[in-house]
Amino acid sequence: MASTAFTPHNAHFTIDESSQELGQENKHAQDFNRFKLTQRDLGSMSVIGTLTKVEHGKWGPSNKPACLLCFRFQFQKGNAKLFRFEKAFIVIEFQARPPTHPKDDPAVLRYGPKRLQSVGTTATESWQYTIELSATVGIGPVQAGPTVEFGRQIIYDRHYAETIESDDWGNRRHSRPNCVRIWLREDEKQKDGIPLELLACVVVETTARSFQANVSVKVDSFFNLIAWPWSKDDPLLLEPGVNFGTPIREKTGETDFSSLTADEWRQLVTPDLHFRHEIVNPS
Repeated sequence: MASTAFTPHNAHFTIDESSQELGQENKHAQDFNRFKLTQRDLGSMSVIGTLTKVEHGKWGPSNKPACLLCFRFQFQKGNAKLFRFEKAFIVIEFQARPPTHPKDDPAVLRYGPKRLQSVGTTATESWQYTIELSATVGIGPVQAGPTVEFGRQIIYDRHYAETIESDDWGNRRHSRPNCVRIWLREDEKQKDGIPLELLACVVVETTARSFQANVSVKVDSFFNLIAWPWSKDDPLLLEPGVNFGTPIREKTGETDFSSLTADEWRQLVTPDLHFRHEIVNPS
């Protein structure tokens, strides 16, 4: 029998579609106020964007229709030891739906946080070797406490993030801004990464027609490169009168968003780097 060792063979491969990174999709054309906006995973690391609030109201003495939208962005480091999120760039762009002339796009009226800069907190790190007469605690390094016997104490200023900045923007075709850009950068000296969470809020002037928000979150280029491919996320679909989440004020009638106080804004956006927002149940 002739040998077939060198006979060409056709190899058939099956691609596992479930292993690919997929963008967040709308279920149908009426899938308004989608909770999950975007998610990118790499091992135990994740970048997640969600919608926490949509409230329709008005703006100023003219009572122009307006909409308040709140977002939550998470930058989870997980168990990663050699990698951290050093920076992030978030873009929230508003468009008429379906997209038409730029003059029909919602205009940005107010947003936050405008700027946050950590001043650092003084933390005391002290590692000690001590002996405990206990069945559960033996000999080894433990955090300093009332049973410290000897060791060395280190005091240093710990910064969680250097700056969080945002600004409005619109291309040359827009006479008014229809976009908010947000930059997060770690402290250059501490090099401890950006905050685990950012809460952002935008108020836009609307009309009686549907509109949409395109949300983009970019982090360090290395994370984006090795976690590729990612498909593009669908835009967030919004409809006048369709609210989501808890209203900012407990009262009847439309809220005038131009009258929001500093305390109310403090509840909407990240007031400090240790604030955590209550998770919204998407159901």
